[in-house]
Amino acid sequence: MSKNENGALAILGLKASGVLVWGWLLAGCLSVGPDYQAPEMAVPEAWQGATGDSSDTMAQWWTVFGDAALETLVAEARANNRDLAAAVARMDSTAAALGMARAAYFPSVGMQGAVEYDRQSERVHTPTEYEATDNPAWLTQAGFSMSWELDLWGRVRRSVEAARGALDASQEDVRNVQVMLQAQVAAVYIQLRTLQKQVVFAERNIELQQDTLTVVRGRFEAGLTGELDVRQAEMNLAATTAGVPLLKAGIEQALNGLCQLTGRLPGEWDELRSAGPVPTVMALPGGLPAELLRRRPDIRSAERRLAAQTAKIGVAQADFFPHLALNGTLAVAATDAGELGKKASQNYRIGPSLTWAIFTAGKVRNRVRAEEAATRAALADYEQTVLGAYRECEDALAALANEGERLTALGGAVTAAEQTTELVAELYRTGLTDFQGVLDAQRQLAQYQDALAQSMGKSAAELVAAYKAFGGGWAVEDGAAQPAPPLEAEKNGTDLETPGA
Repeated sequence: MSKNENGALAILGLKASGVLVWGWLLAGCLSVGPDYQAPEMAVPEAWQGATGDSSDTMAQWWTVFGDAALETLVAEARANNRDLAAAVARMDSTAAALGMARAAYFPSVGMQGAVEYDRQSERVHTPTEYEATDNPAWLTQAGFSMSWELDLWGRVRRSVEAARGALDASQEDVRNVQVMLQAQVAAVYIQLRTLQKQVVFAERNIELQQDTLTVVRGRFEAGLTGELDVRQAEMNLAATTAGVPLLKAGIEQALNGLCQLTGRLPGEWDELRSAGPVPTVMALPGGLPAELLRRRPDIRSAERRLAAQTAKIGVAQADFFPHLALNGTLAVAATDAGELGKKASQNYRIGPSLTWAIFTAGKVRNRVRAEEAATRAALADYEQTVLGAYRECEDALAALANEGERLTALGGAVTAAEQTTELVAELYRTGLTDFQGVLDAQRQLAQYQDALAQSMGKSAAELVAAYKAFGGGWAVEDGAAQPAPPLEAEKNGTDLETPGA
């Protein structure tokens, strides 16, 4: 390349650099639209229901049950659940969207080339020096193009701010799915153990009623009682036996549910078919009401979506102002490929371009109004999420406390029913009471035992609901309640660490 050609390129580079520097400085001057401030919400000073101090176990609350099978199920679900995998994929998508938004800080540079058989019209005035050019001829051309929008009004910065908020919200959505998933696994597991406990009680009562039927038949054959007692004993046994298939069907459904939650096919958790104890523990999630805003992922997600939506107002308002862009091309073209390296084949241009939507029939104004309305809706959604969270916590605490009292009372009722059944059976054998007393005692025993098993499961399920309501199931980082600050380069309208460039 000749000295003249090098000089031309150097001058072009200096001009472009000067425009870039001025554009860089101007781009950090102004950002239209409101600056986001996290909303303040009134919070209760304390919970109406008493809470314990178990903050150390909030991240892995299911371990308080001391049940190895439950811990294995939760680990399997965290690794293989498809809903959680989908939430992570959606988060990756929003991360890529942030990378695309941040790419607008930089010029867009492209390359093009072509070899074409070209014919120019002979009825158009052409300079004399081109009259001898072959027409038609093969045209060879190659070059670079560049375009860069100067972010004078902060449209790009607000777009990046909105994308960052969307990514933050997506991260919280992943945590929320994780919290919900772990609670669901524990709830289904508790349901399984509850049903198995009900089957154990039912089978014990079936054995008891079979023994009673044997005694009644013996007394009937000895002429000590009538046929009515035999038929009533048979009826009682058949009614108790009829309830077992329903319980076993529920067990199969619970096992299938655990398979789906852990990403397995039905039948792959057969080791859980053997009856195990219903998880029980007297523990409560601890913490002050104000900590709920920091701990619950759904609240954090709603707040981040509000931040993202607020930034979109600035994106819309930027359309009220002119868009300034720097465009340039550097290319070579010739009908003779051997001429491409010569100065005569060069073609370049660089300079700013201005576009301004003067009249849009209210389109820009209405877009701003739409974004402002969407921001008010996002604020209302956030406030409703907070209110719903506090209600859920109070409901869970109340349900847990009352179910605990019911469980204690049912335990006493079962003990009394067992003793009553033994006493009435002995009185019947000695002929001191009729068979109706035996029937009533056995029916009450079966009812109380079944209610006790259900209450044991419900008490454990209410504890799970309480931990879920308090946002347990993931570790809260220090300072995580605050939105991530923008990079220093972003404040100046640039980004030197753009991912996915």
